[in-house]
Formats: sequence, C-alpha cells, structure tokens
Amino acid sequence: MKERRLEDGEVLILSVLLSRATEWNRGPVDLEALRVSDMDDGGMGSLRFASRKSHPRYGRTIAEGWFKDIDGIPVALALYVDREDDLFELDSWKVDFTSRLRLPHDEAEVREGPPSGN
Repeated sequence: MKERRLEDGEVLILSVLLSRATEWNRGPVDLEALRVSDMDDGGMGSLRFASRKSHPRYGRTIAEGWFKDIDGIPVALALYVDREDDLFELDSWKVDFTSRLRLPHDEAEVREGPPSGN
C-alpha cells in the first residue's frame, strides 16, 4: 500500500475524533506528520496508519462519529488503536455500502456516536 499524507477533511475527522477519545491519552498527535494508506474498501475511505511494527493488530475502538455524505447517506467513522495503544485505523463506511462522495468541511458536521439516521 502506498503511504500518503492526510487530506484536509481527514485531518478534520481525526482532530474531532481524537478530541472525543477520553479513554486514550497519548498526548498531542501531529496530524500533519501522520502517514496513511488507503484501504481496499470499495471507496468508502478507510485508512491504515503507517507503523514500524511488522504486524500491528486491532486493539480497541477509542472514538466513533459520523457525517452525512453529499447524497444524505450517513458515513460512519471509528478510530482504532492497536494492542500497544498506537493509532491503527480510521474505519469509514457508508451505511448503504456505496462509495463515499466527499469529506466533511466543518467540525460541526462530524456528529458523535454511531449514525442515528438524522
């Protein structure tokens, strides 16, 4: 997988989710320095964080949120850390499993918890 920097909307999502991650306190995260790889998820936008570990594995979910895509379909978000509590994945999926069409432009768009359908 090819590593890249975060897009602006991804930085926004991560900053919001990290601010809500009350059970995870690793100090400030330099979002501009993070490198990610796009996951093969049919265009729904999931990311794997670059790691020096040979086989990082899911540890736990530290924050959830969602936003409405341009077509009104909710996009669910979950931020995962690995077993050593390092950032692991940002899982992103539209509830109808179609490709995501956009990223949020404002913090207020990223709502708390799983999608409620509102």
